[in-house]
Amino acid sequence: MRFGALDEIYTRRLALRRTRRGDLDDYVRLFRDPRVAATLGPARSAAQTAEIVENAIAHWQEHGFGLWTARDRPSGAFVGRGGLRKAMVEGRSEVEVAYALTPEYWGRGLATELAIESVRAAFAELQLAELVCFTTPANRASQRVMEKAGFRYERDITHADLPHVLYRHTQQAWEAGI
Repeated sequence: MRFGALDEIYTRRLALRRTRRGDLDDYVRLFRDPRVAATLGPARSAAQTAEIVENAIAHWQEHGFGLWTARDRPSGAFVGRGGLRKAMVEGRSEVEVAYALTPEYWGRGLATELAIESVRAAFAELQLAELVCFTTPANRASQRVMEKAGFRYERDITHADLPHVLYRHTQQAWEAGI
C-alpha cells in the first residue's frame, strides 16, 4: 500500500476523508447529540471532542490509517465518522471498525456502507489478518451493521466498564466471501 492511499476514499454514497481539525464543529454536534450519546456514552463537551479529534489525527500519523470524516457525496453534508482504529480489548491490542452517524442519517444503510469499506480497506489495502467490532448488547442496530459487514459474534466482554458484545472478522473469511 502506498502512503496516503486511505486518506480519501469514495463509496457509492459517501466521501470518506481522513479526520482533520477543520472537522471539529461537525464532531461537536455529533458527540453532543443525546441520541448518539445513548450508544457511545455520555455527551461530550467541545473540549472533550477536540481531544477526540486530536487523537484521531495522531492515530493517522502513527499508524497510516484511522477514522474518516464521512460526508454525503452529493451534498457534502456531514454524515458522521468511522473507519479503523487501534483499540485495547480486554488487554489485547486489536484493530476495530468503528462508526458513528448523525441521527438524521440513521436507517439508510450508510453505517453498513462505511463498515464494509472499512473492512475492505483493512483486508485489501492494509493486509490485516483480523478485525473486531463491538457495541453494547442493547444496540441491535449496530450489531446488524456488523453482521452485514461480515463480522460474527465471538463473545461478551466488558469495555469502558460496561457490558459489550464482541464481533470478529478475518481476512480469510472476507476472501472466501463468508
